Amino acid sequence: MEKIEYVVSVRCLTYNHASYITDAMNGFTMQQTSFPYVCVIVDDASTDGEPEVIRRYLAEHFAINDEKTARKEETDDYVMQFAQHKTNKNCFFAVLFLKYNHYSIKKSKLPYLKDWEDTKYVAICEGDDFWNDPLKLQKQSDFMEAHPECSLCFHADYRLLPSGEKKNHRLKIIKEFYTTEDIILGGGGFMATNSMFYRQDLFPKGNRPDFWKNCPIGDLPMMLYFATKGEVGYINELMSTYRVSSAGSWSSRQSTIRIRTAHHKRILKMYDEFDSYTNGIYHKTLISKKNINKRAHIKDIIHTLLKAIVYKSK
Repeated sequence: MEKIEYVVSVRCLTYNHASYITDAMNGFTMQQTSFPYVCVIVDDASTDGEPEVIRRYLAEHFAINDEKTARKEETDDYVMQFAQHKTNKNCFFAVLFLKYNHYSIKKSKLPYLKDWEDTKYVAICEGDDFWNDPLKLQKQSDFMEAHPECSLCFHADYRLLPSGEKKNHRLKIIKEFYTTEDIILGGGGFMATNSMFYRQDLFPKGNRPDFWKNCPIGDLPMMLYFATKGEVGYINELMSTYRVSSAGSWSSRQSTIRIRTAHHKRILKMYDEFDSYTNGIYHKTLISKKNINKRAHIKDIIHTLLKAIVYKSK
């Protein structure tokens, strides 16, 4: 099989997103690029029928029987299907159907992405989100080519609420480049995960730093890490959509006070570990951010308790 020089690899980790994954895959396949790109979709043994949705999509839109491009692979951990899109010849899918749920046993899925680590750039989109601009990958690639000092770039996005309402999400202060301090104070909501586009060669080889590895979420420490490796650029265009608290999303599972308090403490610990990683360069900013988080957590707990009291009194 002829080796293809992909410029971008798209990382899509998904679990129980049967209702949403088609939107994500449509966003991938509609991309208009001057270069080949590969979308690596890892389904973590979904139980809601998502694997079947993905298989039907592959059968309908991809040349899965083309001996020149398509291939299948099976190990003890997964079944992988690789194929080229029937009409968008720059688009390739590598779908890994995991045989058992890795999240539940805290087993990393990153090793399965190693076959696709020779691309220049990486874009991210989880299975419950999607892209709405067909030029997203091209625009971000062009931006990074024009700014070699950038380690990562991101863009504005839409926020799709459970009610169906769609809101524009742009930063209050618009700049072409943002500092590490900006990202620390902005927190996890500073940029949408599905807008992140970074240089592959800057991704940590081997183990990730403790502040990233030990964090209960992946996007915030990733932002912080890349911010220490170069400039963080911004494109003020609405090119993706983030589903707020969709079914199966991480945020939808943070329901109890105990769980939210444990999460809050782990985020504070992450900031301490990042402080050590950066030798205290951002210490004052991190103290400010931790205080902001503490006040927000107290407000959240009080609000939750008051709601419970009102509910019981009815």
